[in-house]
Order: sequence, then C-alpha cells, then structure tokens
Amino acid sequence: IPTSMDVPSIRVYFEENPYSYGPAGAKGIGELPVDGPAPAILNAVADAIGRRVDHIPLVPEDLVEIVDA
Repeated sequence: IPTSMDVPSIRVYFEENPYSYGPAGAKGIGELPVDGPAPAILNAVADAIGRRVDHIPLVPEDLVEIVDA
C-alpha cells in the first residue's frame, strides 16, 4: 500500500461557480462527512457479531434480535 512518501505531489484547485439558489451564491461543502460514520459503525458491529446489519438506526432491541436469529 503506498504511503504519502510514495505518491507524487497533488495540487488541488477550487473552481468557483456561483450557485443562484444558495446564500451569497454558495453551495454546501461540509455535508458529506456526516455520511461516513453510520456505515463504519454498522460494519464494525457486523464484524463483531458475525452477521450483517442492514438498517439504521440500530437500536439495542434490534441488535438482540439479530444476534438471536
């Protein structure tokens, strides 16, 4: 697996395109990080119990039902 020392330098550019529906012509940029934790947590639970978890929210009662199935 390459590390940061093994890959070339990366230049990042932001292209500005005003968005007529957002405040001051802006678009949201910070929403995507909220999508990552739920799948990661469900995968960790599935790894721990040996069964796939396919819905959220995962409440304790659902977890007991999955383990007992």
